[in-house]
Amino acid sequence: MATTVRVEDWVAAALREVAGEEGRPIGKVIEDALARYQKEKFWAGVHADFARLRSDSVAWNSYQDEIAYFEGGSMDGLENEPPFYTPDEEEEIRAEHARAEGGGDLGR
Repeated sequence: MATTVRVEDWVAAALREVAGEEGRPIGKVIEDALARYQKEKFWAGVHADFARLRSDSVAWNSYQDEIAYFEGGSMDGLENEPPFYTPDEEEEIRAEHARAEGGGDLGR
């Protein structure tokens, strides 16, 4: 189902320009922009949650203890199980972790 959305003239012009440059429909440009926005919003929330956790030393130490406990977990017998994340998702998570290290990493 198609829906009409009113936008400022400059937004419509920018959408037409990007769509023309990339040879894609305007709807696909909007879909991709929304997906990127949602991903950025998600990671901003993750970073805010970790900052909040770090600000409470008791909670942070408890979190670190829990990580240490599970780090020794055995993967024995799971060699033929499919991965939880796709390779692309793992790469994205690792890249976000690396970006976050400058302002505080996601783990320890």
